Amino acid sequence: MDYVLNLREVTYALSEALDFVGIDDTMHGKRVGYMSAEVAKKLGWSKDRIDRLILMGMLHDCGVSSTDVHHHLVSELDWDNSQVHCVRGAFLLRKVPLYEDYAETILYHHTHWDQLPQSLDQRIKEEANLIYLTDRVDALRVQLGSETVHEKGNVRETIQKYAGEMFSPEFVEAFSEISQVDSFWYYLDPESLEGYYDDWIIQSDSSEIAFQELKNIAMMFAEIVDAKSPFTAKHTYGVAILARYLAGLYGLSQKEQETVELSAFFHDLGKLRVADAILHKAGPLDEEERAQMNRHGFDSNVILRKIKGFQEIAKIASMHHETLDAQGYPYHLMADKIPIEARILAVADIFQALVQDRPYRLGLHAQEALEILNTMRNLKLDDTVVELVQQNLNTCYARAMYAEKF
Repeated sequence: MDYVLNLREVTYALSEALDFVGIDDTMHGKRVGYMSAEVAKKLGWSKDRIDRLILMGMLHDCGVSSTDVHHHLVSELDWDNSQVHCVRGAFLLRKVPLYEDYAETILYHHTHWDQLPQSLDQRIKEEANLIYLTDRVDALRVQLGSETVHEKGNVRETIQKYAGEMFSPEFVEAFSEISQVDSFWYYLDPESLEGYYDDWIIQSDSSEIAFQELKNIAMMFAEIVDAKSPFTAKHTYGVAILARYLAGLYGLSQKEQETVELSAFFHDLGKLRVADAILHKAGPLDEEERAQMNRHGFDSNVILRKIKGFQEIAKIASMHHETLDAQGYPYHLMADKIPIEARILAVADIFQALVQDRPYRLGLHAQEALEILNTMRNLKLDDTVVELVQQNLNTCYARAMYAEKF
């Protein structure tokens, strides 16, 4: 089926998940998109090219899942291992037809101006280097501060030192000129930046996006989430495939099955806000760590509900830890408030987690996992959905353990 969506709005909302990786330093991608666009305007670039820059700015760090990697990128001007996330990001973008044209630019967005391949298309060189410049400006804001005229001057002076080496001299000059104006920096505040993007989004009309195209985007973000920890690799894929299978067995319509599948691919977006150390912890979580973990469904909802037409997907995705006894999280919903799509997703999520290796145990065999599900029937999990797993145990196990990487 086709979905009528605004691609700018979809990208803006989902880029918030990428921004969550910074935990306390959010909206990095949006700031890079804004600053790149403003420099490009000064350079006289076309509107279409500026719109492309904004989209690439929001997505430029899609290769970053780790809070540790994010810390290096914002605390060091020129980190030795920065190219790893560029390669990863380009790989992911090439898998999504709606984004694949951005891959080459993202591949080179941490390459010095004087080291860009001579054979590279001039347009890509320019776009990659402009994103690199504004990305480093945003990192310098963290390192040097930019709250006073003096500190803003320090950011400009640092960038100017690397003109001709790290950055195009033309871009440095344009940035230096536009950053003299106070309003350039004011727009980096969250409220002002949101208004800037609101204006940009409404300039674009919604269009029909086929389910498979939307699924490709969802799979890309699932890959980003799962890459956050080696112990959750392929988790989202297994959950989505199993949930879609169970939805079909239950007799849901095609539209409802698609809702379940997309909700499953997006359900753990909020985990990008959880520190690596918590996800990797081999022992039980303490109270503060548990509180951080328990809000990830809510954060998934915060991201997804910003997309018009995604309200149902946002709701289902955020309910995957709700239980029939109202002891789940984050909403503590009573059974009659949990729709069947969310009940299916909850069973798929738990079953997949049980059969997958985790830092504190090896994955369970199918029968062992089923026995645990059976202890939760009616009390926490939907009896009919668990029965479907029991009647189709081997197939459910095979789908939950889906091994092919996106």
